[in-house]
Amino acid sequence: MNITEAVSCMCDLAKGEAEQFDIIASTDHTEGLSVFQGQVQNTEISDSVGLGIRVIKDGHPGYAHTERLTKDALGQTLKDALCHTQWTEKIDIELPGAAQIPTDEPNYDPSLESLDLAQMRDFCIQLEKETFAKCNEIVNIPYLGGDIESSLSIVANHTGLMYSAKSNSVSAGVGAVAARGETKKLGHFVKNGRRWDEFNVNEIATKAAGYAVELFGAKKIEGGVVPVVFSERISSRLVGMYTQPFIAEAMQKGMSRLAGKEGETIASKEFSLWNDPTGDLFQHRFYFDSEGCLTRRMKVVDGGVFNEALYNLESASKAGRKTTGNGARDFGGKMGTSFYNLCVPPGTMSTSELLKLFPKCLLVVRLEGNSGCNAVSGELSIGAHGFWCENGVIQHPVDGVTLSGNFFDIIKNVVGVGNEYYNPFASYKVPALAISELAVSC
Repeated sequence: MNITEAVSCMCDLAKGEAEQFDIIASTDHTEGLSVFQGQVQNTEISDSVGLGIRVIKDGHPGYAHTERLTKDALGQTLKDALCHTQWTEKIDIELPGAAQIPTDEPNYDPSLESLDLAQMRDFCIQLEKETFAKCNEIVNIPYLGGDIESSLSIVANHTGLMYSAKSNSVSAGVGAVAARGETKKLGHFVKNGRRWDEFNVNEIATKAAGYAVELFGAKKIEGGVVPVVFSERISSRLVGMYTQPFIAEAMQKGMSRLAGKEGETIASKEFSLWNDPTGDLFQHRFYFDSEGCLTRRMKVVDGGVFNEALYNLESASKAGRKTTGNGARDFGGKMGTSFYNLCVPPGTMSTSELLKLFPKCLLVVRLEGNSGCNAVSGELSIGAHGFWCENGVIQHPVDGVTLSGNFFDIIKNVVGVGNEYYNPFASYKVPALAISELAVSC
């Protein structure tokens, strides 16, 4: 049976077996290829499908999932979920009934269905040629390829609620190695989107080649506490590493420094952080979460003030609150919580104008690894590359430095926010952030 039939079948099987149940199911299809030295090196076509159920019996939840969509497999999955209820902590939640939601498919573009691997192959072969042609210092292109993805997800429950959402996307990218003397550098750029006619070989090749050579001639700088500007190229990654503290479940488990601080100032007045599921800034729209609850815009942090945490039904019940519509789960996991479109609202200054805020500063354009970063404590210790700037003018590249500090201090020291986002297709959007001081060691 197909995924929709499987969800309906599971609903029929589960009725009368538990007071409440909800189902999340999805199917994903991916086609991709990689190119090396003008030839297709590898192709991959993959499909995945699965269905997970959460039952609530005598107030206790139980989870189980299957990737086999037969009636027997669904029946066994239901039995497994019911069996697991005897081991879990009792919860007090009420799953939502159906509500009026938009009927469009904002995350799906039917024109992408006509794109095939033959077109992707031709694009990637041309992309390799143009990337080499951009700079005579490029000596190798070890990473180059593209992917086409499509998916269907369904959320249903015992009330008769059944929502579905289709999505598709395409990506193409290249990693180029440039050499200058004995020094080699890697630059890469990946473009994502939903409209193939917006993909341009020249754009991708130009950015990848530029990133490959931008850090040649790097010089040492003096370590110490200095102003730092995190470029819009990496600011989303920085903020994305520290989303856990804003989630109610983390607070309830003692894994967030923000527990009990709702209503308090935790950041500079220049810094805000929103959850914006249907915002105009984004090419992704989320009308409902993984529990079938309606999503909404949340100004999690507004002008430095921590307004509210992200809740799912269970964490909201424990706090005596209402869910914020941020329940998150795939078919094989338990219910969690996440942002649905994260953004730091743009400021009024360009990145180049942010550099002029300081007589001297470090502009960071790359980060390396995150093993020294801890979302619970907020500690940050991470390798970085970028440019040393004086009076707003780039002086020379810098590499091999380590940034050390604490995320909660960093957002307190934000003195300026840029007005540019790096990736139009991203679900996390953060402009450049100007930080008044951060420890830099060489």
